[in-house]
Amino acid sequence: MLRRVSCPVCSTIVELTITRDMVEDENDFPVSVQIEHEDHHFYVNLDSEGSITDILHPDLFEQD
Repeated sequence: MLRRVSCPVCSTIVELTITRDMVEDENDFPVSVQIEHEDHHFYVNLDSEGSITDILHPDLFEQD
């Protein structure tokens, strides 16, 4: 399924293709997926159906 999200780093609209195989072998939800975008990245959390539950800036996700 095609989803449009706003990149939390640069605010550009990004089109993502979410497939069921991204979550089918997982047992713990949400599943965090790193999205590469231009010269940076961000994360999306997916539920058991592959729906986006959160869009995360890397500073929030990659805490020391």
